[in-house]
Amino acid sequence: MGHHLMDGKTVFLTGGAGGIGFATARLMLEEGAQAVLITDLNEEVTTKAAEKLKSEFPGRNIEAAWPNLGSEEEIGAVMRAFAEKYGKLDAALSIAGITHNTTIKRMQPGEFLRQVDVNLIDTYNVDRQAGLIMREQRFGSIVNTSSICGLYGNPMGCGYGASKAGVIGLTKSLGRELGYFNVRVNCVAPGAIRTPMTANLSKEAQAAAVANIALRRIGEPEEVANVFLFLASDLSTYCTASVYNVDGFSI
Repeated sequence: MGHHLMDGKTVFLTGGAGGIGFATARLMLEEGAQAVLITDLNEEVTTKAAEKLKSEFPGRNIEAAWPNLGSEEEIGAVMRAFAEKYGKLDAALSIAGITHNTTIKRMQPGEFLRQVDVNLIDTYNVDRQAGLIMREQRFGSIVNTSSICGLYGNPMGCGYGASKAGVIGLTKSLGRELGYFNVRVNCVAPGAIRTPMTANLSKEAQAAAVANIALRRIGEPEEVANVFLFLASDLSTYCTASVYNVDGFSI
């Protein structure tokens, strides 16, 4: 058996029940991760995803949890138990997120803050708990999920664009702070990717999106997972406080 990029590493990730999160969890296991803990919205979807992974990777250490990502206490308890069980936490990946495409004229009360809570505050909560563990052990990789909307804006979703821009600021700031402790913090910014989140777009909206992509197609979750793998592995040991676009160059 040859060397794999994640041999012996432990990985905690949110949003692991579907889309980019599930593809990333699968890739971590394919690349030899010692243990993977996936979290998502509730027990049913998270357990189902974990069972699917266990069927693909029998005998591997695959765990599921569904903490409230809005609670640092719940996240910290789950993450610390995982790190203590396997002796370390190598990577923490924040992939969970929501979007709501609408104009400010149609924005309902609370919709903007809901996106900020899930996309930014929940990411901060995960980052902080992972950062506290990794500071102590003096190594680790934190990888967040932004979006090209956080870089260029979104004409039909200021809440999504603003929250994802906040993730970039969080990533760059924590990357500068935690570098002293040999902890890397980076961010992936996907474009139009074939996930449950984009499946609701009309054919016209998808065609319009493709027309603005240099590679003239929508990306696949596995293509984003490849960048998470790069950032979680030792291939990126001199990369921190950076944003990595995975968007086929949206123009």
